Amino acid sequence: MLAAVSGCQPDKPARTEHTVPALADTLALDSLANPVGAADTTSVRRDWHRLTKRTNPRAPLIVYRSVRQAPAGLDTSLPPGEATLLDLTRKASEYFKIDPTQAAEVRGRTGTVLRLAAGTLVDANQRPATGPVWVELKECYTPAEMVLTNLTTLTTDAEPLQSAGMVQVRATAAGQPLQVAAGRTLRLEMPASQGQPLPNMRLYYGQGAMPVRWVAAPEAEAPSSLETIIYTDARPMPAYGSGPADINRLVQYPHEALVSQTQGVVFASFVVDESGRIQKPHILRGLGHGCDEEVLRVLRQTSGHWTPGQRNGEFVKVKMVLPIRFSFQPGQLSTDTTRLNLTASTASSPEPAVAAEEPTESTPTDRYVFHCSQLGWLNVDRPLSGSSTTLVAAPAPDETTTVRLIVLGATPTVLTGEVVEGGYQFGKLPAGRRAVVVGLRYQGGIPYMAWQETTTGQETSSPLEFRETTLEELERQLERL
Repeated sequence: MLAAVSGCQPDKPARTEHTVPALADTLALDSLANPVGAADTTSVRRDWHRLTKRTNPRAPLIVYRSVRQAPAGLDTSLPPGEATLLDLTRKASEYFKIDPTQAAEVRGRTGTVLRLAAGTLVDANQRPATGPVWVELKECYTPAEMVLTNLTTLTTDAEPLQSAGMVQVRATAAGQPLQVAAGRTLRLEMPASQGQPLPNMRLYYGQGAMPVRWVAAPEAEAPSSLETIIYTDARPMPAYGSGPADINRLVQYPHEALVSQTQGVVFASFVVDESGRIQKPHILRGLGHGCDEEVLRVLRQTSGHWTPGQRNGEFVKVKMVLPIRFSFQPGQLSTDTTRLNLTASTASSPEPAVAAEEPTESTPTDRYVFHCSQLGWLNVDRPLSGSSTTLVAAPAPDETTTVRLIVLGATPTVLTGEVVEGGYQFGKLPAGRRAVVVGLRYQGGIPYMAWQETTTGQETSSPLEFRETTLEELERQLERL
């Protein structure tokens, strides 16, 4: 018999409501009932753009409820006249309904994590938001998503960047836009490719209309109190899943302990950080025969899936003690879920205690972490320096045509060129890098695409050739990037 034992937790974490419009974007172009039509009134097929995967339903503080329309106040007006191709192909957003008076965390499908302390969002007059708030999150991590959402990696000084991903974060209350309060920040976590963050990456803010240009964000540090203090009391306390029984179901009776008929209680100490990860797990009192190792294995398995504890609306580090009971019964092994609970460390004082055993891990090592002082488009980049110029021959540009140069790599570069006689010019690039020129055109409700592989620093020998395509084929081709 296995059981985790301790006292009850009466508090429940504050919850956010996550609503996923069926195909909604910031433009109301995604209604299946009223699809956008081409010039000949033929409906455009949109199911290729459907968001097929839901966010992890066990992510902290999120509750799901499906709606078909974007929330009021998120610019749901149709563009004047006929929609452009990039209006149709832009990456869809996710929408989260949060309580701004409580600490909130939202998680995007691609791995973005936003964490907002209570009182972070204010209106234009710096008045704290008090009613329900809608948070919009749009994630663009691949070159295809960047191109189809009309994004580039150029600074306001026309310097090229290498991007590890871009996200758009917006918030509204009662239809009015919100901003980050003066002197406050929100925490942004963005996944790194293959879990390996690259050096010299920093945060950039988007400026201007689409395609936005980027400016380096000023350095913003997290409040020191959140990084150096470990508490032994919080309201609510950290929790895993729907209750301690979820932890107990992960525990397996070690074979060595079965053979030796070992039984008793293993006490493990650990810290649940602001992201729900387990830090500094160790055994306070063990049984041996594999039981201690099994408890540590379970703690490592649950890391990242805990709902973090809070104090005064802030996510904080909380020290916990977990007792796991191993009860041997010959011929039968069962789990007594009626006796399962977790408790905080039995420290005599609820005051904050500074960690002394070992340095506290302040940030995860498998993603990029920044503290942002504003909403809007956010980009993780580093400069791409060079002095070569690439010339692309193309037909005379017009308002229905978009041409991009994508420099391939783990951190892609997406550039818009300067219009010159006979085509486009892309400058300030290192020579000899593999690249692809992508041209998009939308006429009469029909998409056209041009694709040309090249090398930076060279002039293309043949002009771009646009061929009729479909939205589905367009997306499949760009995924090759």
